[in-house]
Amino acid sequence: MLPVPGIENVECAWVNIKSQGFTLHGFLTFLQSDHYFPEYLEGEGLGDLDIWSGHECAIFVVQSPSTAWIEYAETSDHPWWKIFGSHLYEDSHFVKLISDHSNAQVLAINGSILTFRDVFAPRLNQFQHNDEIAKILRRFGLKPTDHPSLILFKDFNDRSGWYIDLKDLVAIREQDLRASLQKWFSGPEFERLLKEASRASS
Repeated sequence: MLPVPGIENVECAWVNIKSQGFTLHGFLTFLQSDHYFPEYLEGEGLGDLDIWSGHECAIFVVQSPSTAWIEYAETSDHPWWKIFGSHLYEDSHFVKLISDHSNAQVLAINGSILTFRDVFAPRLNQFQHNDEIAKILRRFGLKPTDHPSLILFKDFNDRSGWYIDLKDLVAIREQDLRASLQKWFSGPEFERLLKEASRASS
């Protein structure tokens, strides 16, 4: 999984992305109103999908990475760190400071109590996020209502790919959403697409 601010970031980094050896790429699209996708991806989902998609498949998700993700990516030499993170978060001492004191509480201007992690985690607001999803759907010739979905492709220059409709997973409980996604990534369709993309890149 590669959290990105938007589709332009993928386009600008495409040469570096290709150098990581991925044969299949994709965008996981969902709006903030597609419950429980945002909640799942902000929790355990990023880690789950990072493991399930494997080393051959790069899936981009429009999301601000948490400090926990940044620290994990740096220490594990994750492709996200090599492509996006190292130049955005060059000061690893800053990341470590936030990580070490992530649960320290601070008082926000509006009087609410936030943790250190909440204050320093980079954020996309709901409208920026939704706008980026609309750009991705347009690029692949999809309707604005074709979300949540997984759009897989071999090369960023491809204007078509494989569309996996995830609408039937909207509003199901997070544990059921997790189970459904896990089943798909361990199933024959994902395996077939990986093999097809691998053959095409050989």
